[in-house]
Amino acid sequence: MIRILAFICLLIFTGLTTGKTQGVAFGLKGGPTLAVQKWDNSDRDPLFAYHFIASVESLAEEGEVSIFAQLGYHTRGSAIRIRSFQFNDFTTGAPRTYNGNTTKYDFQNLGLSVGVKQRFMRNIGVFHYLLGLRGEYNLSNSLDQFEEFPPSVQSGFPSPAGVNDFTFGFIFGGGFELPLSDYIDATIELTINPDFTKQYYQPPFNNAFNPFSGNNDRSIPELNIRNNSIELTVGFRFKRVVEYVD
Repeated sequence: MIRILAFICLLIFTGLTTGKTQGVAFGLKGGPTLAVQKWDNSDRDPLFAYHFIASVESLAEEGEVSIFAQLGYHTRGSAIRIRSFQFNDFTTGAPRTYNGNTTKYDFQNLGLSVGVKQRFMRNIGVFHYLLGLRGEYNLSNSLDQFEEFPPSVQSGFPSPAGVNDFTFGFIFGGGFELPLSDYIDATIELTINPDFTKQYYQPPFNNAFNPFSGNNDRSIPELNIRNNSIELTVGFRFKRVVEYVD
C-alpha cells in the first residue's frame, strides 16, 4: 500500500514540474452511483444512489500529464433486499404474499480527490484516463434507523457510534470529452472508487442481547465495513486558456 501511494504522489509531482500548463478548466458534473460494501467476508446488495462534483484541472498538451482536484457529494453504502415470496399463514393456513423489503445502509460523504489525467486526441474528441487519491468526511448516515431496537451494538445491529468520520481511498477510471466550442466541453466519465480505510468498525462484543432467548447470551464478532463505488459522471468543462505572446 505504501508503494502504491508513493507511486501516485510521484506521478502528481512529475505532472506539476514537467507539464506545460496552458490554462485551467472548471467542471460541474454528476450522475448515478453503484455503491457496494464488504462487511467482513460477506457481500451485500448494491445501493443505487447519486453524486455531484465540482472540479478544477490544469490544461496540458496532448500526451502530457495534467493535474486535477475535485470536491464532491457522494453516497456510499449497500443494501439488503428481501424479494417477495408466498407463504402459508401459520394460524389460518391460507396463502399470503410478502411484498419484499429493502434496507439501505447509506453514508453521505463530502469528498476531496486529487490526481493526474492523461489525454489522447481522436477525430471525434479526447479520451483520458485518471488516477488519484481520495479523502472523504461523513456528513450523515442511515444507521440511526436501528436505534428503535435495543442498544444497537448489543443487539447485533450497526450503531452510528461505530462510523469513522474520515475515510481514504483511490479513484481511477477514464472518460471522453466532446468539444462544444473553444471553451466548453461535454464530458462523460466512469470511475471506480475503492476505500482502503474503514467506513465502520465495531469491536467484538460478548453477552449481547439474543432476541430469540431474551437473554444476554450472544457473542457479536468484530465488524469491519469498507466502501467501493462505481460512478458514471456526465457534465461540462469550462476552459480558461492562457495564450503566450512573444
